[in-house]
Amino acid sequence: MRTAYARPRSLLARLWVVLRALVLVAALVAAVLAYRALTAPPLALVQVWSRTLRDTGHPIALSSPNVATLEGEQAVVVGDRSGHVYAFSLATGRAVKGWPASTGGVPVDSTPSVAELSPGSPDETVFVGVGNSARPKQGGYEAFNADGTERWFVDVKNPPTDPKAGRTSAVQASLAVGDLQGTGPSIVAPSLGQEEYAINANSGRVLPGFPWFTSDSGFSTPALADLYGKGQTDIVEGGDQTAGIAYGSHYQDGGHLRVLSPEGNFGTGNPSGGLKCHYDTDQVVQSSPAVGPFLAGESLGIAVGTGTYWAHASSTNKLLAFGARCNLVWTASLDGSTGSSPALADVQGDGVLDVVEGTDNGHGGGSVYALEGATGSVLWRRGVRGEVIGGVVTAELSKGHQDVVVPTTHGAVVLNAMTGRLIESLVPYLGLQDSPLVTRDPNGTVGITLAGYNGYNQGEIVHFQLAGSRWGDLDEAGTWPMFHDNPQLTGSVGTG
Repeated sequence: MRTAYARPRSLLARLWVVLRALVLVAALVAAVLAYRALTAPPLALVQVWSRTLRDTGHPIALSSPNVATLEGEQAVVVGDRSGHVYAFSLATGRAVKGWPASTGGVPVDSTPSVAELSPGSPDETVFVGVGNSARPKQGGYEAFNADGTERWFVDVKNPPTDPKAGRTSAVQASLAVGDLQGTGPSIVAPSLGQEEYAINANSGRVLPGFPWFTSDSGFSTPALADLYGKGQTDIVEGGDQTAGIAYGSHYQDGGHLRVLSPEGNFGTGNPSGGLKCHYDTDQVVQSSPAVGPFLAGESLGIAVGTGTYWAHASSTNKLLAFGARCNLVWTASLDGSTGSSPALADVQGDGVLDVVEGTDNGHGGGSVYALEGATGSVLWRRGVRGEVIGGVVTAELSKGHQDVVVPTTHGAVVLNAMTGRLIESLVPYLGLQDSPLVTRDPNGTVGITLAGYNGYNQGEIVHFQLAGSRWGDLDEAGTWPMFHDNPQLTGSVGTG
């Protein structure tokens, strides 16, 4: 009698068994993460301090809080419509000596940006755009020293072709900081006139090639990124457009996405020369673009919303994704205005960036969308109470996954970034039209700052800490912790 035995499996069959096992393990891990996301407890957020401002009737609106080192300590900086830029200690909420700084009563809707200009000094300089669409002929570009004194001010002069040539124009966009021409930190942003300035951050000197002729107003904070791997910091921004002819160019009603050389129009002989690429839309582009490797194959992309100025425009309520050459890759139709600024974040926990965008339906409500970066397909959508006008931010507040902090006109909500599930509601008595700020606080914990207006139409700032947290617990890669991602407001990640 012969003993039966199994024939040895082929190498291919053995590999198939191993592969099936790996797939099952991956599925189990994904299921565990999803279960944790669905059953995670509320966050242990503790209010540490709050400040109510004396700006009744002219409160904080679109200006998002940022973090700066001033007079040797970390501070929250934010502007309001009474014409002040405030600085409060991140640790205690105490006003920093010398602040608030004053713009002479001209409103500040831009988010302050910051940069260290003095080597060896811990203190930073604060930059703001001054003026808004309600005061379009007042304002300009302004910088403040760490003690709240004015460092420089540059006003905007409209070009000779403008019927109001020489008149000053407001700057509502925030001032992005980067080394544009190899001479150290510079700031750049469009104005509400027809000119865009880039300025040496230290001296206030306008850079060669600027002002650059935009042909119409700009509300979009530029993103700064080396789009083409050539060691240059390109300027990526949206813009408005009304029909007309200027310097030989014919313009149609709508808007633009533009990539502008850091040299501006230098050497081109054309006030609007120096464009590397552009894409024209039939709606204004007032959202501030986000740049990063979120497209298929982790190639570099630009995500941006539009606006609502032109009635019946096909680009209204759209989120647009472009390649580095301004080629449209995908379009997502959402349920409201996409004027808020998108965030790039690893919402699925797979090391790949996706896009998160809030909407304003114009009727007191809005939604938050998580969109797959490569295709624009909807991963999840969550309706919220209140309109989402300011940009969302993300951070790993819960163990094992990121959360999305959403500003609304009825306070803020914290959503699970993997599922969109509601985790927490904060300050429902505040109207928030700007972005929250997530920080590493001086005691090492994670802080969240919200800045808006209360029922008395006064500015109010509230600071929370996540009890038991440590900043080292956060995975900073794949997060978007403040307006335009970082204190310099470059709006770009993974671009060199």
